[in-house]
Amino acid sequence: MSKHKKQLFKDRIQRVNDAINLKEPDRVPLTPQMNPFFISNQAGLSQKEVWYSGRKNLLATIKICKRYDWDLYPGVSQNGFGHFYDVLGIQNFKWPGAKDPNSRLPDNRPFQAVEGEWMKQDEYDECLDDPTGFFLRKIVAKQNVGLSAFSKFPGLDKFAFMGSGMDLGLFLIDKDFLKMVRKVNLSKLKLLPYLLTLGPYKKKMESLGFPLGGMGGGLYMASFDRISDSVRGMRGTMLDMYRRPDELKRLCDILAKATLRSIDSGKSIYESDDSEGVPRLCFIPLHRGANGFMNNKQFEEFYWPSLTMMMEGMIEREIIPVPFFEGCYSDRLEYLAEFAKKHKGKMVYWFHDIDMKQVKEMMGQYVCIRGNVPASLLVAGTPQQVEEYVRQNIEDCSEGGGYLIDGAIAGIPDEARHENVLAMENAVKKYGYYRK
Repeated sequence: MSKHKKQLFKDRIQRVNDAINLKEPDRVPLTPQMNPFFISNQAGLSQKEVWYSGRKNLLATIKICKRYDWDLYPGVSQNGFGHFYDVLGIQNFKWPGAKDPNSRLPDNRPFQAVEGEWMKQDEYDECLDDPTGFFLRKIVAKQNVGLSAFSKFPGLDKFAFMGSGMDLGLFLIDKDFLKMVRKVNLSKLKLLPYLLTLGPYKKKMESLGFPLGGMGGGLYMASFDRISDSVRGMRGTMLDMYRRPDELKRLCDILAKATLRSIDSGKSIYESDDSEGVPRLCFIPLHRGANGFMNNKQFEEFYWPSLTMMMEGMIEREIIPVPFFEGCYSDRLEYLAEFAKKHKGKMVYWFHDIDMKQVKEMMGQYVCIRGNVPASLLVAGTPQQVEEYVRQNIEDCSEGGGYLIDGAIAGIPDEARHENVLAMENAVKKYGYYRK
């Protein structure tokens, strides 16, 4: 890295850290995350190519990102996952080009999550008695045809006596398990190009003075969302709030604690970001906590406790939680402000659909806020409209520091127009400098 690039890198990181620490940097930081297929749309790649040609997507990401002058840059998205997903036989996901016709989407269709009631209501007791065993036998095996051998994984009782390795040993030499291992082992050659792109991409971007997005804290989800998205389905989970409330809350706590153990067990594979000074951000997309899914009493009882347990554990580990409040959280602001006050300068709150001025006035002295340039403007608006929106947000939110500019739906939407993304950048440089 040249001396000039090193200084740019240092200045960008300092700018972001100052904002997170509720100080006024020289300028409001611009930290765009990207939806997975903004790059492919700008580069003329099909979305199938993103899933099955990691090198093409890597080169496209570098080329497109170099157009912009941001303070944090995103990682490479969905790079070459397709071959590995085919081997796993994933059932709760659809993507372009999938080998299985039931999972296959057209070449230019974004991926889709597929909800299902993978655990039945009457299986709570079995799950809570042996969570790891249950998830391997009943969830992993159902959601991944290529991992169905885990349906034979020994129960907890098999490990609680002398010679406990016997049943595990028998499982490890079972013909179905060995067949599964051979198949997955061969498929790692297909996944290898993706894994090999992470280091070169990071190195290349940093050599240009572009720090990656600090996601060394990883990507995790709220416990309630994990259950709703991938275990019970939304309908089942909502019914559980009435029919199995104690069991639902207990499982939420178990998953929150498991998340913290996962953090302790090793580095995040989402983005290995060990650059000096780059904040360890943890992206937490929130799905079911918004106004329309539950009332405040339910939010306080079922959603918020396990989420705050997880975020407090991250803060103790010097990771900066970045909950993304997807949807409208206007009814939850009192909860968010109270938590922010207890953990001043330790988090970033990223908002989608909210009055940012109200948020700034209510909790801006306690927490760095992020967002919220609407997708509608970045996709269908004019550069002038984008500039005016950014100007107003800077006027409303920048005083005292603690503000990061980003898109409103987990960053820049897939269909965003280049001239509008550039207008967002130019508006920050035009209106975002602090008077000293």
